[in-house]
Amino acid sequence: MRTLRRRTSLAAAIGITALSLAGIPAQAGTGPSLAPTARTSAWTPSHAVPVTATAPAHGGVRPATPGEPVCTAPYVNEDPRLGPKNLPRKGVLGRILQTYVPLGGLPPQKFLNRYWDWSAGFYRFPPDFGFAHSGGYPNGRPLIASKTLRVSERVDRFGSENGAFLAPYGTPYEQRGIPPTNLDTFPESPEYPCNYHAYRVIREFAVDFGPIASAFQQPGGGSQYHLVSRLIADAPQNRDEVSVGWLVQNGYLVRLN
Repeated sequence: MRTLRRRTSLAAAIGITALSLAGIPAQAGTGPSLAPTARTSAWTPSHAVPVTATAPAHGGVRPATPGEPVCTAPYVNEDPRLGPKNLPRKGVLGRILQTYVPLGGLPPQKFLNRYWDWSAGFYRFPPDFGFAHSGGYPNGRPLIASKTLRVSERVDRFGSENGAFLAPYGTPYEQRGIPPTNLDTFPESPEYPCNYHAYRVIREFAVDFGPIASAFQQPGGGSQYHLVSRLIADAPQNRDEVSVGWLVQNGYLVRLN
């Protein structure tokens, strides 16, 4: 999920390369314009379910011990781009991260060489806003359908409310197609550990919906909701996407954390 263009400087808080952490979409990058896209209903979404396996440690990442801060420094390889070393192991965040293998097991430098755009100073996201393609082929049709989110449905995201992507509540992290930076707690928002935000729908609205492409050495395969203005009649029509914050402020979503 992502509002691809929301960039918040990590350098201001940590003093390193400027890094956009403020709402990286669950998948996306240099997506196309939001003109009507080919749609298909052939895909059946997988549901977010509790997971039971324990993820192995990689790059020094491990579950935090009681009382230890999570999703903050220290970072993998001392680099916030690679995410925090200490991850939650209890509650909803512990369940979401239970089977997540940080960096997909790659060495840190190899991971950055593969996924970091050194010229842009940001991660390279999959095309077509991170939606998977038919048959799994890069030149296949993006698997996008319209869906209405009903009152009482729960959704969540790792990223600020400036973003335009949501996922079904509790979707495992490795299915979301987002980079490890999305787990970094914003220093200015410590009340949202791991930059995690959860919501309940209180007024129905339509979204672009489909499976998430693999990205950042993770399998993807979860569902994502792309918030686009053309599907929400009273949303501002001077831009293609609608932010999560706008939906909260205008009575579509209520915060759960």
